[in-house]
Amino acid sequence: MWCARIMKARILIIEDHPPLARAMRRVLLADGYGVEWVSSGAEFWRRYRAQGADLVLLDLNLGAEDGMDIARDLVANTPVAVIMVTARGKTEDRIQGLDTGADDYLVKPVVLDELRARIRAVLRRQFGAGEDRIQIGPAILMLTAQTLLCEESARSLELTAAETKILAHLMRRVGRAVDRDTLLDGHVWEPGNRTADVHVGHIRAKLRSAGIGCLRIHPVRGIGYRLDVVRN
Repeated sequence: MWCARIMKARILIIEDHPPLARAMRRVLLADGYGVEWVSSGAEFWRRYRAQGADLVLLDLNLGAEDGMDIARDLVANTPVAVIMVTARGKTEDRIQGLDTGADDYLVKPVVLDELRARIRAVLRRQFGAGEDRIQIGPAILMLTAQTLLCEESARSLELTAAETKILAHLMRRVGRAVDRDTLLDGHVWEPGNRTADVHVGHIRAKLRSAGIGCLRIHPVRGIGYRLDVVRN
């Protein structure tokens, strides 16, 4: 199931060097991904808002635009995964890029087979391939058991299938806004057409009732929700 979903992933390339962009697009289309290419930040935001994406390949040197600023906006306000593909190869550049919240950092010249492997690795994490537990700080979500544990307080709570999958989405993108459409995609749907807001409300109530304070879910206006870890 996860493998099929990965191969249907939508990838948006931001790259102002046409030969490299065309080469990446050609290889990724051959792998079965949906691929779009833009050459500027303004064009990227128009395309992303219109069509969305699962993964962004982001060049950092875009003329007058700085890809780091785009990355910060993406991490703060969207659920999309980000791989930086750039000529900036200094250690401090890599650290800065990863500290923005990017999922990976690849230095040019690009080896296309390595790029393909890194994309698969990021998408496996993005879609939760093969995992049965997710741990963020002291919080452990057991997917099959549909149970959340908090190591600090030694407390636990039981969740429904939909609540488990919604919480898994939030934990995989901890610190980032996750939109409602993502929370209610085919992997978190259950009969009854209950909204993401209802499910999230139930999760928040269960966290309070169980006295589990290591996770907090915050609404993000106009987008959806963000999960934060609370450390003592």
